[in-house]
Amino acid sequence: MAADGFSFAAGNLRQLLSAPRYLLGGLRARRTDRDRNTWVFGSAFGVADGGRAFADAALALPDPPRVVWLAGSDEEAADAAAAGYDVVERDGSAGLDATLSAGLIAITHGFGDVNRFGVSGAVIVQLWHGAPLKRLHADSPAVVGAGPLGRVPGMPALMRWAYRRGSQRISLLPVSSPFFQPFMRSAFHLTDQVRVLGEPRTDVLFTGDPASAIAASRALLSRHLGELGDRRIVLFAPTWRDGRPDPSIPTPREWEAIEAFCSRHDAIMVIRPHPLGVGAYQHTSDRVRLLSPAMQRESMPLLWGVSALIADYSSILIDYAATGRPIVLLAPDLDHYRRTRGLYVDYPALAGEGLCTTWEQTLAKLDRLFTDPVRLAASVQHSYELARLFHTYTDGRSAQRVAEAAAALVRERFGS
Repeated sequence: MAADGFSFAAGNLRQLLSAPRYLLGGLRARRTDRDRNTWVFGSAFGVADGGRAFADAALALPDPPRVVWLAGSDEEAADAAAAGYDVVERDGSAGLDATLSAGLIAITHGFGDVNRFGVSGAVIVQLWHGAPLKRLHADSPAVVGAGPLGRVPGMPALMRWAYRRGSQRISLLPVSSPFFQPFMRSAFHLTDQVRVLGEPRTDVLFTGDPASAIAASRALLSRHLGELGDRRIVLFAPTWRDGRPDPSIPTPREWEAIEAFCSRHDAIMVIRPHPLGVGAYQHTSDRVRLLSPAMQRESMPLLWGVSALIADYSSILIDYAATGRPIVLLAPDLDHYRRTRGLYVDYPALAGEGLCTTWEQTLAKLDRLFTDPVRLAASVQHSYELARLFHTYTDGRSAQRVAEAAAALVRERFGS
């Protein structure tokens, strides 16, 4: 899947060049009254995932706010209107006015989800887009890098200050369990703002009984892949490498081995690259399919229908653990990733017996899981143990909890 060329360093440089617009926006914010009953939403994922779950929960409050979605494209605007939200163009003057006047601003990635120059003074809910395994923001040199300008004396310190100043505006950052609280507090320079309320984006994993969830997921997969019957689905979901090629892209010989594995087990290997992933995932066949985020925006509704997950440092493994299915971690660049991006977790311990560095090891691991009930049971038990560690709430009401907490913050900030 082609990427748009984004990297942390390039994004950070753009922010430095936008300093005058931040200053003007801050001055306007001081002179603009915010409306406690208007909540503005935006997301790099579009009208989907945690942003949509939270927006719908806001509309279900006893005293619902006006929900305004800031759209970055005509398609996103149409999706927001279909969902019942008011729609404003994100990047124009109307988007800035909407952001400046909102009592609450909800984002899933960064302030660019809305109009970044008008956020000062609002209650800001940072939903984020996945629980952290890899280091984030101030905790990772890769995230606060400035490319060639990073060699300028004082520039790294300036970037860390800029990240700290921006993130300290956040009023609420919900996480799925106490395990993740210290990581998010450190990464965003926050304290009590990081609260264990559950992640709205995962409510779909905990709604209804497992049999119904499996049936719904398999039906969704069938719409993309054709009739599945009893075929196994193995999902391969690598994370983003900050603009660098994914080292786990199979070689021609490894694609042959993947095809043979799928034939042995009557399986389909579904490749789901990160939206910003760089890599030549060109190999497709009846048994190997590409299911990009452009084709299927949300991952959560797919997971119950998947027989096994292959991942690396992606938070999808945290979500998938809730299904109790096998997880195999494929990390050919583990040492390099630790040095450059950094991890919050003991990765081998996270993997259990599922840590692999090659496709040969990965397929051999899956072969054993699909043929040996004892090994399969141990892998399932490991996934359940991870799920208990990662998910405090399994009632499907995390979006409701976050909406109620956000409404309380708005009342506290602006009065009743």
